[in-house]
Formats: sequence, C-alpha cells, structure tokens
Amino acid sequence: MVRRIALAALLAWSGAAAARHGTGTLDPSRATPGIRIELVALAPVAPAYTARYRLRAEGVPRGVGFGVWVKNFATSDFKEVIPGFKTDEDGALALVDASGKRRLDDVVLEPGPYVRGAAWTVALASDDHKLSAFARVIPYPIGAKDRVCTVSLELASTHGDRFITTGTGFIPGEIVDMELRYSGRVTRKKQRAAGDGSLAADLLSLGAANPDPIARLAVKGASCEPALEYEWGEAALKRR
Repeated sequence: MVRRIALAALLAWSGAAAARHGTGTLDPSRATPGIRIELVALAPVAPAYTARYRLRAEGVPRGVGFGVWVKNFATSDFKEVIPGFKTDEDGALALVDASGKRRLDDVVLEPGPYVRGAAWTVALASDDHKLSAFARVIPYPIGAKDRVCTVSLELASTHGDRFITTGTGFIPGEIVDMELRYSGRVTRKKQRAAGDGSLAADLLSLGAANPDPIARLAVKGASCEPALEYEWGEAALKRR
C-alpha cells in the first residue's frame, strides 16, 4: 500500500530522530559515487493539487541504515524526516515499525506549501553520513514555451530579487535576445545557444524592491519567442 506523507507530518515524525542525529552537515557536492536517487513526480490530487513525489534509489549497500532528509529553499541545513531504512531481503530499502513494513518507493513525499520557482532538495544518507545521494526538483516551476523553445526561471534569493534563467529548443549556435522589463526599467542582453540548443544558466538581478511586483522576460530566437510574467520581491516569496 502506498503511504502519503506531507512534509509537515514528516517533520513532526522526525522529532526524535532530529535529537538523535542533529540537523546534519550533508553536502550535495560530496555525494557518494555509485548511489543514485531520483524524485519521480506523481499526478497531483484534487482539491489541493500539491506537488507529490516518490523517491527511487539505486546502488545502496546492504547492512547500512539510511534516513531521508530534506532541505527547503530558505533553510541552510537538511532535516531528517524519515529515519530507519535498511535493505530488505530483496535488496530494497525498507522501514519496519509498529505500523508495519514500508518500502522507500512506497512512500509519497510532499514539500507542502512552497514558493514558485524555488528548489527542494531531498537526500538519502547513511546514519553516519559517510554515504549520501541527492535529488533536486522545483515543485512549482516558472516557465513558458513557444513552439519547441522553452525558458525557465529558478528563484535564487530569499529576498525574491534574483532568478536564474535557462532555456532549451533554440537553434544551435544562434544568438538570442533576452529582454527583462520590471518597475519601468528595461534591460537587454544577448546569449548564444549551445550546440544542443540550450541556453546557459544566467543570473537576473532585479535590484531594489518596487511597488510593482510583476516582471516580464522575453527570449527571442530566430523561430520562437517564449515570454513569461512572474512575481518578484516580497510577492515572489508567497507559498502556494
């Protein structure tokens, strides 16, 4: 049976584990080679339509205890939310407690109310933190598409004033025009599409706060022009 666990419930469940393990010093740049995890998106369920994920793991060694940890956009440390997983007789990670046996890929994780465009990171870490793997998603993305071209924004500041842009589907090697409008200002720049038609990550900094919370980004290529409007500043930090 699939178990659905909201983040708020997970954090409450992990109180004892937090006291035992602390907040942890997990570092995605030091992930263990050979261990891989993936957050698989599930269809949202009415009426809330919140983001939901299953966590899949590969390459996990036998005989080692693991826990699931999460890090929200505005926090610097990971928090353990589900401790006590070990490989079962089939080699899958499973948790056995008073409510029975639960496999890792039977648990549904939810970030709960979350900021649009902000990343959510999940880690699978051994009890001694010597082994770890990480997966990162943006539960509520900001993006637009025109024909085969897409442009996406990732929130990169807890003040809501910086975003990272990426793009796909442009003609390899073409020069694209990027135009940002906000608070009565217009900034323009150009970028060359890579050999696969993607645009390199680029930082947009919107500066000081302004009563107008809406910004508009347009990216124009030879055959497409994806454009989007998005909230910035304090308005960008509202949780949905």
